[in-house]
Amino acid sequence: MNMQNDVRTVTQVNMTSKGQVLIPKEVRDALGLVPGQPVSVGINDRGEAVILPERGVESAEQRSARIGAAIARLRGTIDTGFATTDEYMDFIRPHRLDPE
Repeated sequence: MNMQNDVRTVTQVNMTSKGQVLIPKEVRDALGLVPGQPVSVGINDRGEAVILPERGVESAEQRSARIGAAIARLRGTIDTGFATTDEYMDFIRPHRLDPE
């Protein structure tokens, strides 16, 4: 089976003698999995193992952790070429500099 065509991220991991598998960080982040959160594990109609986050009622702490993780993944990934917010605002709204 060529998993590369079926999924976005493939990382090979080993199963322990107790049947435990480490879910790689990039997969946990993509699914929004957080420590202590229940997950559903099953087999789909193609015979593949599937891990899905339980999307029941999300506590305030879980929501905060999920949003914080998403922000942390994005932090520092965009280079606007501007050193400050004011420089950027002057660029996109040059009328800010015009006295009225």
